[in-house]
Amino acid sequence: YIKAPGDSWPSWAFSNHDIMRVATRWSKNGAPDPRQAKMLIALLTTLRGTAFIYQGEELGLPEADVPFEKLQDPFGKFLWPEDKGRDGCRTPMPWDADKKHAGFSGGAEPWLPVSDAQLPFSVAASEANADSVLYFARHFIKWRKNHPAIMRGELDFIDTQEPVIAFTRRLEGAEIFCAYNLGEQPVTMTMPRAYKALDNSHLTGTATGAVL
Repeated sequence: YIKAPGDSWPSWAFSNHDIMRVATRWSKNGAPDPRQAKMLIALLTTLRGTAFIYQGEELGLPEADVPFEKLQDPFGKFLWPEDKGRDGCRTPMPWDADKKHAGFSGGAEPWLPVSDAQLPFSVAASEANADSVLYFARHFIKWRKNHPAIMRGELDFIDTQEPVIAFTRRLEGAEIFCAYNLGEQPVTMTMPRAYKALDNSHLTGTATGAVL
């Protein structure tokens, strides 16, 4: 890791229109986990720089499985079935599972089909569920704005063993320690010093002593 100059301002993204959705790509056994989706949003938005949340990432959308006859991506058509192309991350936003085309379009069939696997993650369903990824994303981004050290502070990565990513954010004497366990089991690590837990972040996991 080479520390960038202090005036640098990177951009971060975990998903985009050319790569498998992160909820599937980084999932265990291919099954999306809302807890992991929440953690990844927290990780993405506590790094120094501009965070890009790809459409549907705030819902925890998994990758769509588009049948061959519905594919539009030339790469998918040519490489099928070894590679299904990029259409799986480009399907319509599911606004409301009870509406035609999940509320994405009330008229003609969209360019790509609505994914049935994504319907349970629709905006309407997520807004009705206080434990949804969308609810968490909205709350955490609002919470983030109240912490200038996270918004504008310096970032220093801490040397940790996999699967933990840890760093501090510092600004004008305030320091926030961030650690994310990307594995399936609890992890023990040595924290750089004692920190007081920040309240009201809505993160489901907490550090107790040195256990993440």
